[in-house]
Formats: sequence, structure tokens, C-alpha cells
Amino acid sequence: MKIFSLNQIKKADQHCIDFEPISNYNLMERASKKCFDWIIKNKKLFENFNFPFIILSGNGNNGGDGLSLARRLYIFGIKVSVYIINISSHYSNEFLINKKKILKYNIRCINIYENDEYPSLCEKSYIIDSIVGVGFNKPLNKYWESFFNFINKKNFLSILSIDVPSGMFIDNNENFDKIIKSNNIIKSDYILTFQVPKLPFFLPDYKKYVKKWYILNIGWKDEFIKKIYTKNFYIDKKVVYHMKKKREKFSHKGNYGNGIIIGGSYGMIGSIVLSGKASFKCGIGKLNIFVPSCGYDIIQNNIFEAIVKTDKNNNYISNINIPENINSIGIGMGMGVNKFTVNAFKSFLIYIKKKKRFIPILIDADAINILSNNLNLLDFLPNKTIITPHPKEFKKLFGSWKNDYHKLYILKKMSKKYNMYIILKGAYSIISTPYDELYFNSTGNPGMATAGSGDVLSGMILSFLSQGYSRKESCIMSVYLHGLAGDIASKEKNECSIIATDIVNYIPKSIKTTF
Repeated sequence: MKIFSLNQIKKADQHCIDFEPISNYNLMERASKKCFDWIIKNKKLFENFNFPFIILSGNGNNGGDGLSLARRLYIFGIKVSVYIINISSHYSNEFLINKKKILKYNIRCINIYENDEYPSLCEKSYIIDSIVGVGFNKPLNKYWESFFNFINKKNFLSILSIDVPSGMFIDNNENFDKIIKSNNIIKSDYILTFQVPKLPFFLPDYKKYVKKWYILNIGWKDEFIKKIYTKNFYIDKKVVYHMKKKREKFSHKGNYGNGIIIGGSYGMIGSIVLSGKASFKCGIGKLNIFVPSCGYDIIQNNIFEAIVKTDKNNNYISNINIPENINSIGIGMGMGVNKFTVNAFKSFLIYIKKKKRFIPILIDADAINILSNNLNLLDFLPNKTIITPHPKEFKKLFGSWKNDYHKLYILKKMSKKYNMYIILKGAYSIISTPYDELYFNSTGNPGMATAGSGDVLSGMILSFLSQGYSRKESCIMSVYLHGLAGDIASKEKNECSIIATDIVNYIPKSIKTTF
């Protein structure tokens, strides 16, 4: 699913108006009807409407959405009051039309102007926030900043925002740092956003303003959406579903790849067990595992299907040997940063770089730490290498960032500079490609923040690479299915109790659910 900029959203709305054809007002009515239908469908979230709704409406198109919704709720029989927040001197035509309509219904409607005393709002109410929408792009003045903070400090039953929380910039903006620090964005419990997700929903800087969001289809034309060029995407089930290759009836294990996992050290062999099991759960044909000698019995006793080879050293890897018929390589999990291991990793990169055969490589965990301590080795990475850092590892590799938009800039810049795929792990894990693209994942939960979770992901990526999926496909399928396995584990167990082994065990269910 595409993530659009403000300019692209405006174009899509206008295309809908021009070619459906539909008036701007009727498109607004359609949007408010979708919001109304969602609220009615989810009435349990609103305690079956036993408490009133307060609509905070601006005087632009977002405000018009709110007024139209107020009218629908009132006609349905819900107690509604409207506060018009006159945040601008400009009134959209659609807002004015809807204002006349709610006045005809005698809905309680109060105007709030700059420097007015704040209204007395009953906290035993549900707030509908439709003050300003996606077009908001400049800081509020001190009065409205204070008013937004006043709303945020109240203990309402819940706040539902239409399209985006009021005060949020959906594109990067020179005033971004100021608005984040000032706390003058409405803190939403639910966001009903139109047609496509908005980039800020995925950014930690906005986390206290965005809890849950839902996409409502307001009738944009699919043909037009397909034509719009964007570099930001949201990974959902539909995207992953179309990537899966069908297995042929007369195929054999040789058709599904031969990968190798390299890693482990004394006390850290479990990470290789997790990666290896995850690889098999995702369908790899054959798997080689290269570990220090201390890992031999552990691997043989836990992954019966693997071919195990060991380093001459007992406690750490000191020399890496790669079989000739390997389709993909995963390296770094639990490997440690012993000086002999560091030298072995350097030799490995030089060896791979010189090889004529282009082998897909995944680098994770301690291999990333070695790169961080030896930045010159980045130039030895083969083209299209995949690395999977968490934020602290990413910062150590490529430097810190001043805000989330700057972080995205660094992600794209480094992917392009080193011709690599970067999976920045975390909530909405981000895949950055060498082609200036960003893919935000839709699955996963905080329970997956547990030791070994990343090792599972690495094993999954290796598996898909070995089976012949492209690097982009392998990254996208793995982060989605990995997160989904964690989501299933969370539902059948609970977030606090998830361990990495649970994620491995639920991979088959995540695959079955998706395909």
C-alpha cells in the first residue's frame, strides 16, 4: 500500500472530484458517512453511546467533515454538541454549508474565537477532533497552542481524530522540531484516516499522539492510485500474498535452496538454533550451520535437519569456510567480537568480494557490531547486502539523528551509498532499499522486544533468499511474517510472556494465515 505526501493526497481527491464526477461537498459527505459507519460498527468502544459526543470543528474542510458527522450522529439519536474552533479567518464553502445544516437541526453549537475563555467541557464525553487536517503546515499561535494543551490535559473518555490528529504535519517541515517539543498536537485514541496511511503514524516522535488508526475507503480510483509515483510504502497482507511462489508437485529439496548460517560463540549458540529453526519453518531446502566446536552437540541435538560444520576453535569462530554450492549466507548471530572472530569476518568479506558468483548475504548482530568498530569494512560489503540493525546499532554504524525525518533521510542515504538493504528493527520495522524506497511493516507488537527475536528474523530472511526470492521480497515477506507470528503468539498467550521460541513456533501459522 502506498503512503502519499500531502500534494499527492490533494491530487487524488481532485481526481476523484473531476473524474467520478463528484462535488467536493459530496466527497466530504462520503467521508463523514464512512466515519459514522465506523463509529456505529464499533459502538462498544463508546459504551453503546451512553455518554455524549463533543465535536471540536475547525473552519476548513476537516471541520466540515466534523460538522457532517455531528449531523449524522444527532439524527441517529446520539447526544451531540459542537464547538467551532475559529482557528483561521478563512472558511471553506463546504464548512459553511454543513454549519447551516447543523443549525437547522438545532444542534448545540458554540463558537470559540482566539482569546476567548476556554469552554467547560464535560470529561464524561467522547471528543471528535476535526479542527485541522492534513493540510496543516505551520505552528499554532500561543493561544491555540494553549488550547490544544488544554484539550490534551482533560481526562475525556476517548478522543477520535478525523484523518489525522489536529496539529500534525504529515510531511517533513522546518517547524517539525518545534511542534513536537511544544506538545500542541491532539493526543488521539483513534484516528479514522482516509484511503491511505500517513507517514507520521509510523514515527516514534509522534508516538504519544497516535494510538490506533484505521483506514477508511472514500472511493479514490484504483487506476489513479497505481499511477501515482511514491517511494514510501506500507506492507500489508495483500502485498505479501502476491509474492509467494507456488511449490511444484515434482520438486525436491534442491529446488528450495542451500543456505548457510555462520555465528555463535561460547554461551551464545542458542541464537543459531533460533535462526536455523526459523529457516526451516520458512521452507529452506538445505541448511548448513557453521559454529565454534562448542556448538556442535547443541545444534545436532536441537536442529536434526541441519548440516553442522565447526571451527577448529572451541569457543569462538576464527576461520570461516563457505561450501561452493551455497545459495545464501547469514552471518553474525551470537558470533561475538573476539579479535580472532573480527579477523575471520574481515577475511570472509574480502573472500566474498573477490568471488565471481553473486551470493546474497545477510549481516546481523555481532557482525554489525564489528562493522561499527571497523567502518572501513562497509566498503567491502558485496552489492545488495542486507543488514538488520536495531536503532542503537544503526546509530553506532551511521551516526545519530535530530528527529525521525532526519533518521529516514540517513536510512535512504546509507542504503544508496553502500548499495544495501537496511532493515531498521522496531515498531513498524522499516526496510530501506538502494532505490530510495522505504517499506513500513504493519505487523508485530511490544512483546517481541525479547532476546532472540532478531535471530529468528535473520533465519527467515536467509530462508527466502535461499529459495530464490529477491532481496526485497525476502525482506518484506520476513518482516511481515515474523511480526504476524509474534501477533498470533500475543493473542494465544500474552505480550509479556512471548519468547523468541514462540515466534519460531508460530511461523507456520503466520504463513498459513497469509497464504
